[in-house]
Amino acid sequence: MASGTMQSEGSTAMTDQLYTTHDISRLLQVDPSTVSKWIDRGILMAFRTPGGHRRVRSADLRTFLITHQMPVPEELGSGTVRLLVVDDERQVLDAIKRAFKPYANQVELQTTTSGVEALLLVSEQKPHGMIIDLNMPDIDGLEVCRRIRARKQMEGVRLITMTSAHSPDVVEASKQAGAVACLAKPVDVAQVLELFRVPLALNVRK
Repeated sequence: MASGTMQSEGSTAMTDQLYTTHDISRLLQVDPSTVSKWIDRGILMAFRTPGGHRRVRSADLRTFLITHQMPVPEELGSGTVRLLVVDDERQVLDAIKRAFKPYANQVELQTTTSGVEALLLVSEQKPHGMIIDLNMPDIDGLEVCRRIRARKQMEGVRLITMTSAHSPDVVEASKQAGAVACLAKPVDVAQVLELFRVPLALNVRK
């Protein structure tokens, strides 16, 4: 079993401004009852004040919008996408970090060499998405996807698998496990950016 090593590339400074359901409905131009439903379903994180009123932190609202591929209003500041990349080969992780370096303002990258550690990190860090190698010694990528999809509170995390043995069967198996896509190695950064609708992806040559 490979020992896991977690590294974080950069950090995102966030202000913790609070929003009411009516603030959010105005900002997103949706009905307040829609916002309440998002909160009731647990897909938009919120808390109650001592007076019983719901409040949503700006960081949690940004996370909700990004994971559900909705535009992030300028009022909320940065729409940085947080990605957790999982691969037991350190040289693969290093190559991915180099490839994403030009997009540091759009993507905050975190890496780990262990599928087991990835299952812990996804709960702690709540990334918007994960890129998971299918072939790992401790726990394979399909099982990582299945375990994350079994957690209701993680339903907003977009899962992407990657493999050197890309084929229609592997793509189908990945989707059955809960992934939105299966990419061939080496990973095409433009494809990842498009999957998260990062605006800069529109200017990337394939």
